[in-house]
Formats: sequence, C-alpha cells, structure tokens
Amino acid sequence: MSGLVCQKIRSVDISLALAGLSDTQFVDSGGTNGWTARPEWLQKFAEGLNLGGTIIYVWCRKLPAYQGIPPHVDISGHRADTGRRFHIPIVTHPDVTMRWPDDGVEEHMEAGYVYEINYLKKHEIVHKANADRIHVVVNVKDSTERAYV
Repeated sequence: MSGLVCQKIRSVDISLALAGLSDTQFVDSGGTNGWTARPEWLQKFAEGLNLGGTIIYVWCRKLPAYQGIPPHVDISGHRADTGRRFHIPIVTHPDVTMRWPDDGVEEHMEAGYVYEINYLKKHEIVHKANADRIHVVVNVKDSTERAYV
C-alpha cells in the first residue's frame, strides 16, 4: 500500500454474507476484540472476492453496539504480518469508523465495498452507534497484482 492506511477498492456483492448471518454463531474473542466466527459460507464468499494471491486467513468480526477496539498494531499472532489485509463491511453504520491516529486518518467503511487496510500501523475502531458492526476480514499472501489496479 506504500504509505496508505486505507484504500477503498471496489463494490462487491455481499448477498451471500447477508443471507448467512442469521445462522452465524459468533464467539466472544475476549478482551476488546468483539466476537468472531468462521461460518460455512465464509470461505466461498472470500474466494469470490478475487483478491489475488492465496487466502491465508479469513474470519468475521462482530462488534456489538458501542464497542470499539482501542489503538493497537497487529504485530503478533496468526493474523499478523500475513500479507495484505482486506475488510469487507457487511453490517455497519456511519458512526462506526476505523482510525489511524498517528496518520490523522479516519474512515467509515461502507457496507458492500472491499477496503485494503494497513494493520501494521497503529489503528483503532471508534464505535458510536447503537448497531452492530460486522466485517469479513481476509488476509491474502503472495498476491501478484493489486485488486484496485
């Protein structure tokens, strides 16, 4: 991403994800990270995004109303430093933003779009809405072309 922290790439069809949400069982991930799930429809949905490269990891993250995630850098664990990261908002609200405080960037990610984000820079989720926020998050490695070129 060469210095960018968030790039809106393109619109995508999220109907498969929306249809599967009612049967999706989210599990509390502990701490301030909200709830996560890996439902049956998730891999097919991620592969249909055609992000290039190999999908290393894919998950759904749900943040209940008013639950944000404090500033952090994803530098350890199985989800960190594993290629490029894409967010696909499925359910959101204009009062939910992702912010990179050191870069002065704050972005509301619209449902039905793919965003590439820089998770190796300090970022946080600011959640001021009385609504859940649900994103599909996909890590892709060895991508030979950028999805937004």
